[in-house]
Amino acid sequence: MAYEYSAENHNWDLTLRASWNLLMSGQAASKGPNLEKKNEQVFSFFTGSMLLAFCAIENFTSSVAFSMPDHDRFRAFDYEGYKRIIRFWDKIEKVCAALNQPVDKSQGLFQIIKEMQIWRNALSHTSSYEIESTEIQDTVKDSSMLHVPFHNKEYARSVNVGNAKKFYCAAYNYIDMVKNASGIEPRASCTYKPI
Repeated sequence: MAYEYSAENHNWDLTLRASWNLLMSGQAASKGPNLEKKNEQVFSFFTGSMLLAFCAIENFTSSVAFSMPDHDRFRAFDYEGYKRIIRFWDKIEKVCAALNQPVDKSQGLFQIIKEMQIWRNALSHTSSYEIESTEIQDTVKDSSMLHVPFHNKEYARSVNVGNAKKFYCAAYNYIDMVKNASGIEPRASCTYKPI
């Protein structure tokens, strides 16, 4: 017997769940006994959680854009045009415009997502820098001040439990907002039909 097979692949939910698991693992490791490399593990867990939270936003946006033309309300949505968009915010704005959801990067959820993108870019496109030999009086205070102009290049400064929670919550809230506004919650699926 022959079958007709069809499938859709969406992985935003796996990505969001992995972000959550890494956040929980980081919190557990930070409260655990002082084992060798404990701080390295905690840093790794939180870095992974923060990065995957941002990826979940990108993944979900793409999955919703892919699914929109299949819904009567969004038949006119140009998915092919969406695929040609390169910039993160242009994709977010295209989907949100179709949902009549304003995007204000100066406050609220979108301000946090903007912070997430800046952090992700610092991680993904890290830039080395040099501080020329400089005479200082205080080895703690003065040397720290010399690094201040470069803080936005140092993604590691922001890796902590507070930011990991904030990033995860922002991803969750964004996904929830888009689901509610669109009525779309894409999931991986496959079907077999006897022919």
